[in-house]
Amino acid sequence: MSEGRPDPRGYADEAEIRAMVDRYSGELKAVGAIESAAVERAFRTVERHRLLETFYHRGAEGTSTLEHDPGHPRRDHLTLIYADTVLATRHINGRPASSTSQASLVAKMLEFLDLGEGMKILEVGAGTGYNAALLAEIVGDQRRVVTVDVLEDVVDQTRRLLAHAGYPQIQVLLRDGFDGAAEQAPFDRIVATVGCSDLSPHWVRQLADHGTMLVPLEHANGHPLALLSKDGEGLRGRLVLRTGFIPVRGPLHIEDLWEPGVVLADQAEVVREPDPGPRLEARQPDQEPDDEDDFLFYLGLHDRRACHAREGPALSGGPDGWAALAPDGMRWWKDVSLARELDRRYREWDARGRPAMGDYQISFAPIGSDGDPPPGGWQIERRFYRERLTLG
Repeated sequence: MSEGRPDPRGYADEAEIRAMVDRYSGELKAVGAIESAAVERAFRTVERHRLLETFYHRGAEGTSTLEHDPGHPRRDHLTLIYADTVLATRHINGRPASSTSQASLVAKMLEFLDLGEGMKILEVGAGTGYNAALLAEIVGDQRRVVTVDVLEDVVDQTRRLLAHAGYPQIQVLLRDGFDGAAEQAPFDRIVATVGCSDLSPHWVRQLADHGTMLVPLEHANGHPLALLSKDGEGLRGRLVLRTGFIPVRGPLHIEDLWEPGVVLADQAEVVREPDPGPRLEARQPDQEPDDEDDFLFYLGLHDRRACHAREGPALSGGPDGWAALAPDGMRWWKDVSLARELDRRYREWDARGRPAMGDYQISFAPIGSDGDPPPGGWQIERRFYRERLTLG
């Protein structure tokens, strides 16, 4: 290959890789995902492609398996890797079991953690090791980052790739994330990169007194990020961002905490009731408006039948029927009482000023403590903790 000319076989050289990393980091900064100099520096330093091998890409013709060589990368692979994408790296029974998260979400989570030099970090869910490497760059010492994963092949690969990428001292431990890493505690920050139905009491004990925890916590609308600080035996904080993560396995997973969805129905049997005026924002292609998510969150505080349907926020009675609130009106199947209940909850939410998910204050107390919900608020019984929510 002639100097300064692209490899005709499709492989990228170091100058091309560096240009891609800088463009990718600049785009994340331009959309506001990267805000601080420390996070920007980490993104420009850690090369995402060095922490991937096999990954899956969903295109117009379905999902394809890509065999990526981090030491000799193809340009077409790098185009996918250095984009604002989530890339699945493991499938179990046809479902994603491990991944590298969407780049803008990774950046936002690092910003929420408000990291400083010298902090000690526990990450639950090692993934590819990309997030752990970013954490290490920000805190300035690889030895102060501990990441755990329950999948042995993920741990083996992540250790190997991190070492080859220049991060051999990051501690990658094979264990259930529920247990944390008591031998390494206390931690200034604990971050989970899997969707959790509850918090682990081990994490609370292992968090430093002035530490912060960031956890994708299951609600009816997915896994909104809970940003929490220690408060005695419990935690308190707020929800900061809507997300969806691969669900955790083991003690922190609670099956059917809310309804998973609605039964597919023959459209000829679905009743459509147009609204006299708009209630929810019009949808953009491949994007749900924020008010749908905010209403579904509120709905889920009152009713465990709350779920997301194709049409919009819904109440599901399983095979006995469902109702969904779409931007252009109400739709229901079999059970009109679900539509009436959904309408009632919508009117309540609207009368309260259409609170957004981030307007709630949340706290967690261990199961077995005082069980009364806060005045005017809500309480969700999980496995180890009660979540209490109030509007400010």
